[in-house]
Amino acid sequence: MHKLTSSRSVIALRLGSLTLILSALLFAAAIGVIGYGFYTNDPGITLKGLYGVILSLGVFIASKILTYSAYCPLCRGPVLRGSGARRHRTAKRSFFSYRLRVARDIILTNTFVCPYCGERTHCVVKPRYRTPR
Repeated sequence: MHKLTSSRSVIALRLGSLTLILSALLFAAAIGVIGYGFYTNDPGITLKGLYGVILSLGVFIASKILTYSAYCPLCRGPVLRGSGARRHRTAKRSFFSYRLRVARDIILTNTFVCPYCGERTHCVVKPRYRTPR
């Protein structure tokens, strides 16, 4: 199991995964509120759903900024944003997304499996051993 080399990487992975999951949940809730507003023919509820979509877009943009420096320590692949590279043959999806699976694993288990190289990474900083002089 690999470990990360800096605390900045750990913070980037945790905050990025939290905002990515939050934006997905906000978007799903906003679409549900818009649907309910159309069903009840209430323009106030529909407008609140539209505000929810705009808020989820803002959280998604913040997620893109926070996940810019979140990389796998082995293959240096961006685990929380797409790179266009071919995925590993054992990579799995969660809710039709590889990124949401990585984000879910980081939040719940503090580890993730890189979708590009397939290696498990523990989200802690690797200890640095100093040699005596």
